[in-house]
Amino acid sequence: MLMSRITPFLVILAVVVWSAHPVGGAMEERLGLEFLFALRGPIDPPDDVVVVAITRNSARALGLSEKLHEWNRQPYADLTRSLKTLGARSIAYDVFFEAERHAGSDTEFQNAITEAGNVLLFARSTRDSIGDAHLEKLEQPLLQFRQAAQGTAPLVLPKVPARVSRFFVRHPSFSDIPTLHGLTWVLQQDDRAYGMQALMALPASLPLNLYGPPRTIRTVEFSDLITQPDVLAADIKGATVFVGYSAEDQPDQQDGFYTAFTRKDGLDISGVELAATAFANLSTGIWLRELLPWQSGLLVFVLGWAVFLCARYLPPLSAGAVLLGFVCLITIAAHVLFSHFYVWFPWFNSVVVTLPLCGGLGIWLRNRELFQQKGRLQWAFGKYLPPDELNRLVAEKGLPALRDYHNSVCLVTDAQGYSRLSESLSPVELAELMQDYYQAIIPPIRKAGGIISDVAGDGVIALWLHLDQHGAWQALKSVVDEISINVQRFNAAHPGNELPTRIGIHAGEIVLGHFGAMDHHEFRAMGDIINTTSRLEGANKQLGTDVLISETCIDRTDESIRYLGRFRFVGKANPLRLYTVKQTPDPVLLKQYQLAILKFEAGHIQAALKLFKSIARYYPEDGPTELLVQLLSNIASADNAELLKPDGIIVLEEK
Repeated sequence: MLMSRITPFLVILAVVVWSAHPVGGAMEERLGLEFLFALRGPIDPPDDVVVVAITRNSARALGLSEKLHEWNRQPYADLTRSLKTLGARSIAYDVFFEAERHAGSDTEFQNAITEAGNVLLFARSTRDSIGDAHLEKLEQPLLQFRQAAQGTAPLVLPKVPARVSRFFVRHPSFSDIPTLHGLTWVLQQDDRAYGMQALMALPASLPLNLYGPPRTIRTVEFSDLITQPDVLAADIKGATVFVGYSAEDQPDQQDGFYTAFTRKDGLDISGVELAATAFANLSTGIWLRELLPWQSGLLVFVLGWAVFLCARYLPPLSAGAVLLGFVCLITIAAHVLFSHFYVWFPWFNSVVVTLPLCGGLGIWLRNRELFQQKGRLQWAFGKYLPPDELNRLVAEKGLPALRDYHNSVCLVTDAQGYSRLSESLSPVELAELMQDYYQAIIPPIRKAGGIISDVAGDGVIALWLHLDQHGAWQALKSVVDEISINVQRFNAAHPGNELPTRIGIHAGEIVLGHFGAMDHHEFRAMGDIINTTSRLEGANKQLGTDVLISETCIDRTDESIRYLGRFRFVGKANPLRLYTVKQTPDPVLLKQYQLAILKFEAGHIQAALKLFKSIARYYPEDGPTELLVQLLSNIASADNAELLKPDGIIVLEEK
C-alpha cells in the first residue's frame, strides 16, 4: 500500500529530473525537434538572404581546378565586384584565405574587398592539445585581406552529437567574439554598439529554425554571378550574401552537416547555408524559443500528474481515450506553437516519455488493485463456490444459464448431540464450537478435491464430480480416516461438548448449478443421491455404525469393508446393499454374520434369526447384529410382518 503511494511520486520526480537534465534535453533535441520539423515541413526563407555556392560545376564553367586550394584570388575579386555592382548589402565569405597565392590576384581581391566595403571574412578556430590541456586559438586570414575587410569572425556550429540543431552567436571559448553570422547581423544595425550589446545578451547558442532541406535558402552558382550577373540582379539587390561550398548533389559534397532536413540521398546542409540560416533567424528574430529547464520540469510535473490520475482512476476504456486525447492535444499544441510562434515545445519528453511512463504506471496500479480485489473476492467466494465455477462466473456475464449434469460421489456427515448442545450453549459459544468442528471435517474433504455443496448446522454435504464410482471408497477411505482422527481430537479438546460424527457415502447422478429467484441464488446440487446419502448417514444410528457406504461406491473384493445386507429406506422404492468399515478384526464374527445374512436373503428367516441370536450372545456390542435380531424377532407378530419381506430386504422405518 505504501509503495503504491510512493511510486507515483518517484516516477514523476524521475521524469521531471530527466526532462531538466542535459541528457533528457539532448534526447529532446535529437528526436523531439526532428519530429516537429518533420510535422511542420519546409517553410519559405527570407528573400534577402542568398547563398553563393562554390561547386565543381562552377569550377568547370570558369575553367578552374575542382580543388579550391589551387584557385588564385581573381575569381573572388570578380565575384566581389559583381556582388557590389548588383547591390549586395553584405558579403560574408565562408572560405579561409590563409596564404598568398598569386601576387596579382591577391592584390585584385584586396582592392575588390576595399571597394565593396561590406565584406566579412572567415577566421578559422583551431585547438591544440598540450598534454591534458587544450589550447584554442583563432587563425586570421591573410593580413592584406583582413585589413581590407569590414571584419573577420569564426563560424562554429554545435553538434548534438553529430547533428546541427543550434547556432552560436559568439565563439564558445571566446565569449566576446561574435560568429560570422552574428557579426554580419551586428554590422547591419544602425547602432552597431547597441547591436553588439544585444547580441552578447543572447544565450551563447540558439536553436536553429531550419527552413527546409539543402538549398531551401536561395542559392546561386558562383560562376553565374561572374559570367551572367545581370540575370541575377533581382536576387542580389539588397541581399545579404554568404559565399562558400554548397553542393547540389552528394558526390560533390565537401562541407555538409547532418540536420533534421538531411535528404534521403545523403545530401546534408552546407556550413555556409547554416550560417545563412542563422543570420536569417537573427535578422527576422524568429529563431526557436525553447523552454528553460525549470519550465520543462514544471510542465512535465503537471502533465505527469494529470496523466497518472486519469489513468489511475478512470475506467480502462475512458483512460485509454483520455491518454490518446493527451497525445493528440499535445501534438497539435506543439505543432501550432512551433509553426506559428516558433516555440519549441518539449514534445518528446511529454508524449514519448511522460505519457507512457505516468499513464502506464496509473494503468498498472489500477490493474494491480483490481487484480488484488479480484483475488480477495475469489478467496472470499472460494469459501462458497468451487474454483471452476468461480472462474466461470468471472468469465461470463450474469449467472450461467446451463446447469451441469454429473455422475457424482456424495459424502454426508452428521454430528450426534448437536441438538442438545444448541439448547445448552449460547449462540456465540455454539458458533465458536461449530467453527472448530468444521475445521475437523472440511479440510480433509477439500484436500481430496471435494466440493462443499452445503453446510447446515451439524451436517456437511460434499461432492466429488469426476471420481470413479466403483473406486470411490478406495479414494475416500483416507478422507474418512482423517475425519475420524480429527473428530477424536476435537472431542478430546472439548470435554462435555463432544460431537461424535456419522458418515454416509453414495453415488449417482446430480444436477449442479445456481438455483433461486430474483436477487437470491445458491450454488448447490440437486438429485436423489443427496437425499439418499442423508438417509444412508442416518441409518448409522439404527445400525450402530459410524460409516455406511452404498454398493455403488465399493469394490466387493475390498478387504477393508463389511457387507451388512440389503436395505430399503422409508419412502424409497429401491433397496441398496450397504457396507461399513470393519471395526473388529474378529474373523468369527465377520464369517458368522455373512452366513446369517446369506440365509436371510435366501428366505431362511428362522435359521437366520437363530444364527443372529447366537452371534449376539458372543458379540453383544455389534450394532448390525442387534438390529437384525430385533427385526427378525418381530416376525412373530402379525402386525409387523410387513417389516421383513421374504425377498431378503431389510426395511428401515426411521429416517
